[in-house]
Amino acid sequence: MLDWHKATEIGVAFDTEQLARARDYAARMQSTAVAVVQRGETVAQWGEAEQPTDVASVRKSLLSALHGIAIAEGRLRLDDTLASLDIDEAATPLTAEEKRATVADLLTSRSGVYLPVDLEPSAVAAARPARGSHPPGRFWHYNNWDFNALGTIYEQATGTGVFDAFELRIARPIGMLDFRVADCAYGEAKLSQHRHYGFRVSARDLARFGQLYLQRGAWNGRQIVPADWVAASVQPHARAHSPHFAGRGYGYMWWTGFESDFAPLVTLPDGSFYALGYGGQYLFVIPAHDLVIVHTNDFARPGWRFLSDFEIGRLLWLILSAAGIAGIGPDTSFATAPGARLAGDELRAALAGRTLRFAAAAPDGPYVMRLAIDGTASLAKGPQQQLALTGKWWIDGNRLCRGWDKDLPRFGSWPVLIDGASVGLYEANDTMFLRAEMEE
Repeated sequence: MLDWHKATEIGVAFDTEQLARARDYAARMQSTAVAVVQRGETVAQWGEAEQPTDVASVRKSLLSALHGIAIAEGRLRLDDTLASLDIDEAATPLTAEEKRATVADLLTSRSGVYLPVDLEPSAVAAARPARGSHPPGRFWHYNNWDFNALGTIYEQATGTGVFDAFELRIARPIGMLDFRVADCAYGEAKLSQHRHYGFRVSARDLARFGQLYLQRGAWNGRQIVPADWVAASVQPHARAHSPHFAGRGYGYMWWTGFESDFAPLVTLPDGSFYALGYGGQYLFVIPAHDLVIVHTNDFARPGWRFLSDFEIGRLLWLILSAAGIAGIGPDTSFATAPGARLAGDELRAALAGRTLRFAAAAPDGPYVMRLAIDGTASLAKGPQQQLALTGKWWIDGNRLCRGWDKDLPRFGSWPVLIDGASVGLYEANDTMFLRAEMEE
């Protein structure tokens, strides 16, 4: 499968009008590239699909494949511990308890090692649990220390750099067209001796990697990644605890489930899995429909946009709808959704003194936002409804605006659609941001 033909040439059936809507939506989002492959044939390829971009945390799923090969070759074992592998930190030595963490614990982000790393966003650092608060293997926390240490472990076990190994063991065998080791780079080692390994991969090459996993690690009759490793990697060995990832499962550096406790996204068929990275980097694999979907976002571009999961979910819905796939959830666009479209004094009167309840299934839910008649606003969370934020709310045309006193982002403004007791708030590009139940 080194030469992929255009799907239109071999008759893969997609609704061309709906596919055009998806392409227009991707353009409005300012996506860098989208690639859609079904049954091994290219259905669609938009944007700069041949341009390697920093794929952020998608890198972790790429490394997972290399670990599977190394384990099959006997170079590593899932139950190897940090102690047995002589993994430590020079500046902040690991405790005996931390050194009990296994390769499996790191692959599933459950090491219990909570130390700072380089290139870590401040919000991620702020959410890090206290050191020693959880033993190895017991608590899931999206932890870049685990992922970076796995790079060190792989290189130490095999004697080969991560990028060189990926080129030799995966990129060449599956015919990647744009991958170059020279495009990739390691991060600094100031806070931690375990470096960030930054992959740059094009959308069309990511599609090939997704196709490799769709084919259980085989390519042109050759087993590139062990089939049992592929199967085990994409099972949810852990459940995400943080509100940002609520409802999602975590395998061996692969994700399962694509849900939101705030607004509908899209319902993926059972067995689907994906790699994801900061800012809207996604590689979806949907075995039930022999389908691979890639979305990239080059945040090295001036003026690039951070793309939310809600926008990615809307794009997915449009693509899956074009493929004629049923059971993907309702069309939640503002243009097609039922309900009253109010503005000005009418909208103010409909919302004043009301409470919006949402995210009931979130780990810290439900959320309750109170829109007081005097223009003050508050947000409470959890079963005990603990006060979390205070601020103000106001109406601007057909938009509900609110400003918190201390939280970031401090301000928000959304078009509103009211359907009985259901309230939908919409963000950029006709995408539902939040669905709430309105109460007195």
